[in-house]
Amino acid sequence: MRRVGFYGSAEEVSTVATSVEHSWEELAARYLEQGEVIVAASQWVDDLLEGNAKRICQYSIRTDGAWVWPSSLVYYVRQYHLKLPIEFLNHMAENDWVVGELEEAAVDEIYERLDEFT
Repeated sequence: MRRVGFYGSAEEVSTVATSVEHSWEELAARYLEQGEVIVAASQWVDDLLEGNAKRICQYSIRTDGAWVWPSSLVYYVRQYHLKLPIEFLNHMAENDWVVGELEEAAVDEIYERLDEFT
């Protein structure tokens, strides 16, 4: 299971932010929204780059069975045109930009390793 988008500071986000929209951006954003929620919290996530601490979404962790990401990643992709790892982009493209249904074994593995993602 690979992690992507778990940013802890404005500096971490700004190192992957760009000013130009990527051709794959909307496909990736929709893919990220399709991920299965494996952790949900009532806590809100603030935009790390916005000085006024703008709330962007409720915190959750999503997965496609191979990759794990926080719910805030879709916001950062759309808002700041983040560069995503090429391995992740290739993975999404190989799946035709659609998150498939997770197999029971994959879900079991995720829950066994949950502490790594929270």
